[in-house]
Amino acid sequence: CVQEAHNSGHHTTEPARVFCGPSGCAMAAMQAKVEKLPVIPINPKERHMQSIVDYNDEEQVKKMIRPNRWLAIDIGSMKFCRVNWVVFLMATLVLWAFIIGVLVSPFEDNTNLALKQFNDIWQYWITANFTWLYIITQDVWVAFILWIAFSKYGKLKLGKNNEAPAQSDTAWFAMLFTCGVAVGFYALGVSEPIYYYRGYANLRKPGYQSDDQRAQQALFITMYHWGIHAWGCYILAALLLGFVAYRWDLPLTLRSAFYPMVGDVVNGPLGDCIDALSMVCTTFGVCTSLGLGVNVVIAGLHRMDCGSGIEAECKSYNVPAVGDGDAYRNWAVGTILLVTFIATGSVMLGLDSGLKNVALFAFFLGNVLLFSLMMLDNKWFLLNSFVQSIGFYLQWVTQVGFETDAFQQLNLEFDRSLNNQLWDSRSGDRLLIDKVEAATGTPMDDPAAAFGSHSASFIHWWTIFYWGWWISWVPFVGMFIARISRGRTIRQVVIGGLLAPIGYTFIFLIFLGSLGIKMQRTAELALHETVTIDMTGPDCEAMGYISGQPSSEAAKNLANAGFYALSCRASDDRLFDVMEAYGPGIKTWLHFLCVIGVTLYFVTSSDSGSYVDDTISAGGLLEPPPFQRMYWCLTEGMCAVALFWGGSAAAEGGGSQALRALRAVSVCMGLPLTLVLCFMCASLLRACKYDTMEPEIHASTRFITGLWDFTEGFQPLKVGGVLPDVKTRFTSFIVSLFAPFVTAHSMHMKLFSPFMAVINTAVMFAAFVIWIGCMIGEVATFNSSYIGWTSYLFFAFHLTATRVQARHAYNVYGWFVEDFTACLFMYPFVASQMDLQAKSAVPFTTIPGTDPNANLDAELTAEREAFYGKGGKKSSGDGTPPDVSLSAYPMQQAPQHPMAAQQPYQAPQSSQGVHPQPYGMPQHHHQHPQHSMQQNQGYRQGQPMTTHPMPPQQPGRY
Repeated sequence: CVQEAHNSGHHTTEPARVFCGPSGCAMAAMQAKVEKLPVIPINPKERHMQSIVDYNDEEQVKKMIRPNRWLAIDIGSMKFCRVNWVVFLMATLVLWAFIIGVLVSPFEDNTNLALKQFNDIWQYWITANFTWLYIITQDVWVAFILWIAFSKYGKLKLGKNNEAPAQSDTAWFAMLFTCGVAVGFYALGVSEPIYYYRGYANLRKPGYQSDDQRAQQALFITMYHWGIHAWGCYILAALLLGFVAYRWDLPLTLRSAFYPMVGDVVNGPLGDCIDALSMVCTTFGVCTSLGLGVNVVIAGLHRMDCGSGIEAECKSYNVPAVGDGDAYRNWAVGTILLVTFIATGSVMLGLDSGLKNVALFAFFLGNVLLFSLMMLDNKWFLLNSFVQSIGFYLQWVTQVGFETDAFQQLNLEFDRSLNNQLWDSRSGDRLLIDKVEAATGTPMDDPAAAFGSHSASFIHWWTIFYWGWWISWVPFVGMFIARISRGRTIRQVVIGGLLAPIGYTFIFLIFLGSLGIKMQRTAELALHETVTIDMTGPDCEAMGYISGQPSSEAAKNLANAGFYALSCRASDDRLFDVMEAYGPGIKTWLHFLCVIGVTLYFVTSSDSGSYVDDTISAGGLLEPPPFQRMYWCLTEGMCAVALFWGGSAAAEGGGSQALRALRAVSVCMGLPLTLVLCFMCASLLRACKYDTMEPEIHASTRFITGLWDFTEGFQPLKVGGVLPDVKTRFTSFIVSLFAPFVTAHSMHMKLFSPFMAVINTAVMFAAFVIWIGCMIGEVATFNSSYIGWTSYLFFAFHLTATRVQARHAYNVYGWFVEDFTACLFMYPFVASQMDLQAKSAVPFTTIPGTDPNANLDAELTAEREAFYGKGGKKSSGDGTPPDVSLSAYPMQQAPQHPMAAQQPYQAPQSSQGVHPQPYGMPQHHHQHPQHSMQQNQGYRQGQPMTTHPMPPQQPGRY
């Protein structure tokens, strides 16, 4: 058969396989004619040895995108524009359509209707329906990156094998810290623990029995939101992007992350959409950071200008307070423009000259502030709190990391006052509360009071917001971390990118949060307000606070002494309130450090976001023309300005509607990116396996058609092999869309006997038709659509089983989770893929239905003959193997196997009378420990030594 395949005149890199049966030779010859498609269309060994591709050269970038995508404009001899115009245009249109839509949207009850869609509907809808997905995926990503870091793949570099890190450890850590979360420390470092400490009744994560434990819980929840779950998604994206960009020399854009999964198709329209989406997410994420930062800057400037935290004592000032009508809005816009101008100058200088220096200086100022606070206050309390909080975090992070507030969110169905956006029970006949109250004639009790539940909206406002916010920043922060991590190993990036930033983050948050809790307790004891452990408190009016300002003499005197009831204060004031207790001169110095520090972090966030946007729009060009950098920096700034202006145009509130909308958009954008990150896990593992030349993946192949080929008109470039023509593919897709059981039948006929093929196709037909029928029947029969969706799930399971068996038969690399996801969301493409694969000339590699152990006896016989030689020991008729242990030899007194006694092994003698050793194996490798000991005893006792070597065997087999 091999000779016949060779005589066919076609040669492949893989040997032709020979199959049993009368058609074996024909199948082997046919396989020799079919080109083997690699799982990933790349040669890792060649990429490791080739010179580093310089993506400062636009000619290199043009090789990686479709020819009609590149736009280059020069003004005289100056480069003005170098972009992938499709990506640039899509991102620009989406961003400006959103901005214009917000600006022209009408107001109703002082609420921008466009922003209301995001604030009150979409964000609640995602939280109510996909909390489980956000929670479980964060845990899975953390577990995955930890596993891959300490696996054999952890030593692989994000670069060539001998490449050194591009950044020093100090610069690397500083830029890691500043690009991710630094602005949030100043905005929420004091305020967030106070919310958890006094803002929610019955909030138990993990729980408490005293106010001390409640304070510790407040710090823990803050650490939970800013800890390993926050950084896990960033590190995952950075590992994959850095791996394919610096080890395989692909452009540093988000599309390259999917090259191991879909191959060169990612360089077409699919990749354009991925890159445009990542730019939109980056811009919204930066705008959210700008919104948080501008409030801290203005609050700090106002405090320094006024000289007091009591507005009634602030007779004249130039800088308005946060939320102070048009004056505040004008200052906010001016601050954003100023920061944008500074960021533009920094980004024009480049990564090494601009951003890195600003990041290092901001990091230095943050350290000055942090350690100044530690020295000025009770440092022993802060150190105790740090150690205790770390232990508490390590103890409870796993349990709380899986909490979805399942029973608290169940109250959405019991309470009309809650914003019920559950997909299947939010209105009409499915609203549970209407049914129950109609049946009883009385309103239902308050579920939170009845069951002692904490607020059902807690996970919506905090945990899911944070998870969505971190995920929406993945294209930005992940790509930036990859950019600065070149030359480091996977293990170094995971350990350094998790432990170092998280450890420093915890120091910052624990110190600031502990100081805030200390001041809150001081105010409660001084103003004689007791807060029980099961209540939301304290009562601000009883403590002498009205609208966030001290109003009673006792409260004012306490504030003048430097102590405030922080739970009664505005969020943006709390950071500066904590510093009031250290005296007039010191507090001004600390306020100045805060303002300068947050401004610089403000700049680095805008700077790094603009850098990422610019690189993506230029197709991975590392040094685009300066005007492009300026454009994206200004676009981010103007986006924040427009939203601030539009969000606060109708009413005071300092653009709070705009900020809420940006946060809601971040959560919404996080939903599709959650699925993207899940596939990034599969993509990174596949890339590592392929890069290390593992036989499992290199011996496999892929289907002749791809699920995403439709993005290039069913005729993708550079895929290898011979594809069906466009007409055939389009026809197959249309049939699969309306009758997938018809196209799947082609594969059933190849996988099964004719009878079983008909049975499988009939099952698929029934499931599909029931789904369609029940969806239509919902018009007349209540809830029938859910029976239809159940049937659709069975249809997807059956199609998944077909695809899994097809993969095994054709030796296609993959995983059943990928198969199920594709069948669930892309069933027409999967059914068409099965149809075209079955009708192709590609033969099976493994014959379906055959026993994988059918040839086991023959293989064992060949092994025995190789072990003993022909004519040596034979197996007994009952299948009992011969005894090959040392007990078969005379020197051992153990009972011998009957067959071994009948036919003792006769080892060949050398000319010296000593048994020859098997080829390539030293003598001591074949000696049993007990045998070797007896030899040594013979030497000591002066007895002659007798050797009994093992029978000859194949080198390397045992």
